[in-house]
Amino acid sequence: MLMGMRIPPALPPTEPGRPHPVGDKQPWDRHAPQNAFERATGEYDQYRPRYPQSTITALANLAGDGEVLDVGCGTGILTRQLMDAAPNAHVIGVEPARAMRQQALERGVNCIDATAEDTHQPAASIDLVTFAQSWHWVDAQTASAELARILKPDGAVAILFNQLDVRVEWVHRLTRIMRSGDVHRPDTPPKLGPQFTRPELTVDTFTVRMLPEQIMALARTRSSYLRSTPRNRGRMQDNLRWYLFDHLGYAAEQTVTLPYYALTWTAGLL
Repeated sequence: MLMGMRIPPALPPTEPGRPHPVGDKQPWDRHAPQNAFERATGEYDQYRPRYPQSTITALANLAGDGEVLDVGCGTGILTRQLMDAAPNAHVIGVEPARAMRQQALERGVNCIDATAEDTHQPAASIDLVTFAQSWHWVDAQTASAELARILKPDGAVAILFNQLDVRVEWVHRLTRIMRSGDVHRPDTPPKLGPQFTRPELTVDTFTVRMLPEQIMALARTRSSYLRSTPRNRGRMQDNLRWYLFDHLGYAAEQTVTLPYYALTWTAGLL
């Protein structure tokens, strides 16, 4: 368990040796869509990490043979893992961004155009609702009311985040350069409404091996990159190239082992 972990202090926005320092404020592209993930490409599904098997097994046990709703499913990364692990469950994805929803459909996910605040599901019809990398985008109180409406009395909600392990100094600096704003802390549970029990946390650690160029592609899947100006997107990629190749000394063909932890908060109806 990682409860009580210490998050390192933020690095200064300007560091010696970085070719194009980026400040704390990110100028946004005025032409960017309101939902940045309308710009999502196939890189999202290709390079975003999957959830560890221990996490998936626990969710499959919660799902059983029931009705599962994966809200903010994106390209269907978690959705497909749940479909494989709980083949007798009926799994539906919910995704408001058309670019990501289309990719999910192409990958065999039953995905609908809806939101956490308005899921289009009947009352008391769902056994498990999951949010993978998506809870921070919702209106917590409105979404909680909707979840309380659609969940069966013994249903559950699971809120998941795959998080780079920023306790490791070089990884923390990497996330700063990537502008990974969604650093989710084990000591800060999601704020569900009063309809729910206090969320209980499970932590699973895992690693992902990637080539440096793949890490640069991973950075291009982040909302901060997708919303940014072309100039700042180029600067971020230049900074990553310098950090991985010049500062850390990786060669193009060398794999980098990235430490992650998966945070899963589960709660039920009161």
